Amino acid sequence: MQELRDLIEKLTKLRDELPAEAERIAGAMASNHKAYIVSRIQAEGIPGKQYSDKGVPAYFYSNDNYSNAYARLDGAGFDRMIKQKKKKKELVSWKDVREANGRQTNHVDFTFSGRTFQNLNVVSIETSGFVAKAYLGAPEPELANRLSYGFQMYGDFLSPNEEEKKLLNTVAKEMTDKLFEKYKI
Repeated sequence: MQELRDLIEKLTKLRDELPAEAERIAGAMASNHKAYIVSRIQAEGIPGKQYSDKGVPAYFYSNDNYSNAYARLDGAGFDRMIKQKKKKKELVSWKDVREANGRQTNHVDFTFSGRTFQNLNVVSIETSGFVAKAYLGAPEPELANRLSYGFQMYGDFLSPNEEEKKLLNTVAKEMTDKLFEKYKI
């Protein structure tokens, strides 16, 4: 009979601890999710996407007619490209801007300065009983707008692939197993 009481006590403690543990698991999964997808997107790009060749007049990027601070990581290369494009009356595409700043253009890696992915973090965790959901986002409005633009352009580009889903499930399973081990259940 004592064994049954001990089991009931362990199960009660486990039940009481599960909602808080669900939040920790959701947060860990989201943090790992970020690491996996950022690494994949920066290395391989967003599947099937290329940087746009569509352009705007070069003068948009000069004389403060257009906010160009974001487009200038390599000021000299960028300024040289704009000057040449203006002289030839050519349009400037985002692909041109990336090339002028020494960035790769073979695939969409959603990385220019690196700030968007650096600031991609868990912005909220919702818990309902034993289920918790963690949401990745950007705390700054400018970066949140970039992510929103990315979703409009590329769909759910932050979604994990099948391999990443398996890795995330492993994270959750290991954390859950530790909780059961704690109570020797």
